[in-house]
Amino acid sequence: MNIKSTQKALTLLVSSIVLPLVLTGCGASTAQTSANSYSPQKPSVSEPATSPQKPVDSAVARGLTIFNSKCIGCHGTNGSGGNAPSLIGKTPTASFIQTNMPRNNPGTLSSEQASDLVAYIISLK
Repeated sequence: MNIKSTQKALTLLVSSIVLPLVLTGCGASTAQTSANSYSPQKPSVSEPATSPQKPVDSAVARGLTIFNSKCIGCHGTNGSGGNAPSLIGKTPTASFIQTNMPRNNPGTLSSEQASDLVAYIISLK
C-alpha cells in the first residue's frame, strides 16, 4: 500500500465512523443534519421542577435511626452532648465509629451503619 492509498483509507474511515459518532454526540443524527430541522423543546412553566432524592438524604435518615437506637444515651438528643461530648460541628470518620462505637459494645456497627452515622453527624447543626 502506498502513502496516497493509506491517506485515502484513513479519510474514508474518519468520514464513515468518526463523523457520525461526533454528530450523534452533539445531538444530531446522521439522517437529520439540516439546520432548519432542529427544534429545541421548551420546558413547561406550569409544571414544577422536581429533583430526585439525593442519596445523602437517605443516609442521613438511616443515620438518625441508628443514632436514636445506639448513640442517644451517651451523646444526647440531636448529638448535643450528655455523658459523651457534643457531636455538633464534628466530622468523625466512619472507621473510627465502626471500631470504637458504641462505647458499651464497640466494633458491632457495619461499615454502612458507620457511614450513615457520619452523614447524620455532619448534618447536625
